[in-house]
Amino acid sequence: MRRWFSCGLLFVFFSLFWLMGLTGCGGSSPSSKLATPTSVTITPSGNSVSVQLGTTLQFTGTPLNNSHQQVNGVPVSYISSNPSVLTFVPNSAGLACAGSWNATAQTCTGGSIGITQVTAVANGVSSPIVTVYIHDHIDSIQFQEFFPIFPPPPPAPCVTSALVPGVQLFRDYQAKAFSNNVDITNSVGSFTFSQVSGTVVTLSTTASELTNNNGSQVTEVRATAGRPGITQIYASVGGVNSAPVSFETCLIDNIQLQVGNASTNTTFALTKGGAGTVVTPTVIDRLGYELTTQQATPLLTWASLSPSHVTVTTSGALTGRAIGGSAIMASCLPPTCNVGSTNGLPPSQQPVYPSNVISGTVTGTTGTGTLYVTSSCNTGSGVVVEGCQPALYPINTSSNLIGNRIVLPSAPNSFVFNGQATKGFLGSTQGLMVFTPNGGTGTTAGSNPVIQFNAAPGVVLAVSTDGNSAVVADNVHTPNEVYLVNVSTNAVTPLLINGATAAAFSPDGYKIFIAATDPTQTPQYHLYVYSSTLSLQSVALSAPVKNISFYANGALAYLNGGSPNAITVYNVCDNSLAETIPVPDQPVTFQATFDGQHAIGLDSPAVQIFTSTLIPPVVPATCPFTLSTPAPTLVNLGQATFTPLDMIVTSDSARAYVLAKDRGAVFIYSFGVNTVTAIPLTDSPAPVSASLSSDGSQLYVGASDGAVHALSTLANVDLTEITFPPNDGTNNNALCTNVTGKCLPDLIAFQP
Repeated sequence: MRRWFSCGLLFVFFSLFWLMGLTGCGGSSPSSKLATPTSVTITPSGNSVSVQLGTTLQFTGTPLNNSHQQVNGVPVSYISSNPSVLTFVPNSAGLACAGSWNATAQTCTGGSIGITQVTAVANGVSSPIVTVYIHDHIDSIQFQEFFPIFPPPPPAPCVTSALVPGVQLFRDYQAKAFSNNVDITNSVGSFTFSQVSGTVVTLSTTASELTNNNGSQVTEVRATAGRPGITQIYASVGGVNSAPVSFETCLIDNIQLQVGNASTNTTFALTKGGAGTVVTPTVIDRLGYELTTQQATPLLTWASLSPSHVTVTTSGALTGRAIGGSAIMASCLPPTCNVGSTNGLPPSQQPVYPSNVISGTVTGTTGTGTLYVTSSCNTGSGVVVEGCQPALYPINTSSNLIGNRIVLPSAPNSFVFNGQATKGFLGSTQGLMVFTPNGGTGTTAGSNPVIQFNAAPGVVLAVSTDGNSAVVADNVHTPNEVYLVNVSTNAVTPLLINGATAAAFSPDGYKIFIAATDPTQTPQYHLYVYSSTLSLQSVALSAPVKNISFYANGALAYLNGGSPNAITVYNVCDNSLAETIPVPDQPVTFQATFDGQHAIGLDSPAVQIFTSTLIPPVVPATCPFTLSTPAPTLVNLGQATFTPLDMIVTSDSARAYVLAKDRGAVFIYSFGVNTVTAIPLTDSPAPVSASLSSDGSQLYVGASDGAVHALSTLANVDLTEITFPPNDGTNNNALCTNVTGKCLPDLIAFQP
């Protein structure tokens, strides 16, 4: 027996020796075949991961090589330093239980609260340590302001971003977690803090005054003011969020523009093509603190009311483009300024914060341009002939020669250029036509200067100051609708508004006022206010509206009507009635001037001249504005009773040109001197349309004789008549073909 045992031991010994010899001769163990990673990452990571008792959490370890690429085929194991609070199942691919697993590793049962450290290991290489807090169920998180600095600062409705010595630019907040009304903050680990808008506020947990620096648990955050606006901040831990706390970086509510160093300098004088000038903004927040120019300038939306005469950059730099004048204003508009300021605020605090008005003139030598002429297919009867084919013609105003014809897809009913001279908008019952000029030569082979938006039929009521959008009213099809067409994005936005009669964009483009007469409603007269950031709003009126014209800084909108025999004025900020100006008779047409001081209405046999004083709200209020306007001054044009056709006010607010359907002349009212002069048309035809050159030196009048009359406003004389061939069915150079008779040039527009 002993001999067998000895032999057995020898057999085992030699067997082991033989196996070891194989290893030394090129064999390998299974572990040595695995690649050794350079590092191992683990998710979730960090110094504080929060897990509720009895729940599971998935960890993932990733082996990486020197190039930070994943190493495949290397098993990863997971280690909990405190298995009494957090356990892993072998070969469970990182699934942890905040407690203990049952025998089949299917059910996780909570144990005790505590802290553990988790590490992922791959072939001997360990990941960074993850600290895990195991805690009771969190019912709620309390998140509120606290004051680590003593004494606490006086309470304020907002935090200023103005760089004022001694003024605090931040607020501190603290988070606490509760379970069954018991504070369990110490057991849940670190909170994370988030904000809706990172431009309004920045969050930091590393400020020296916060107690986060005294330990590994983060429970406090510092919120520092950023861009003016309103946002929400909230705390999170263990998958639970606190109720949001509103944070306001003090909103801008006062903007004062000036030229040069003197605050009283609110006018400019430019030379066409010469050196420009800069408008400087003084921007005050609602605590009365002034933002620096570097803070304020990029936030503002700048607008020139006549961009064909004066351009303005995003930094307030002005350049004279054509002889005439303009007004400059700036607004603080979301989303770049007063971010999110519509959230929960009453209408009186809606984000309309216009500046004062900077007005001025441009001088220089007169120039030439291009006039575009077309017809609505009107042969004098007022009825559009079925099958009529209209054309659009350029006229070079230096030679008054007609250029190449451009065939229009539909008969237009309205025609207006944007102030940037880049687009012409022609309304039609078949859809809005958008014309892109080609150097005044009409069209070239292969080009298509006219596109049509078939989804937006109707009459062009208004074009935005930035030149990208138009309001088109369809009062022909059922149902009536209003379309907002953006030519930069080719977007068409329909609004279900019946019977639209007038519209206007605010100078900054933030709001659009649309008046409508709808017999199906009671009352039937309404003012609609549209903004891309607000829902469509409606204000009931007691009378129809013929025109809408904005005060130069966009704070107020004049309605020619809205109340019987009155001009009604509405606040843009909250759509409230600012003033009702009685008039002896309702003007046929009405326009506010760019100088911010006057308005003019046309009512035969006179013009009505209004002089207004704008009274802004007292800071820190931002709304409403008020207007002080005495009864208008009546200036008789000396023509007895006539039928008004149109009125054109020059960009420098110096003259108004009046046209009548039954007078063979153009009448001129000069502001300031209150004089009336006239330019007779050769052979006294009745005007049917008119357009003024950008520099104001030429007025072109389409007339009932079928010609376009070129008038010099400098010499007050009709210089020449531009005629078109008759519509004989074969001459393609006529204004329109496929029609009997002569089409009238009743739609003309000067390209600025």
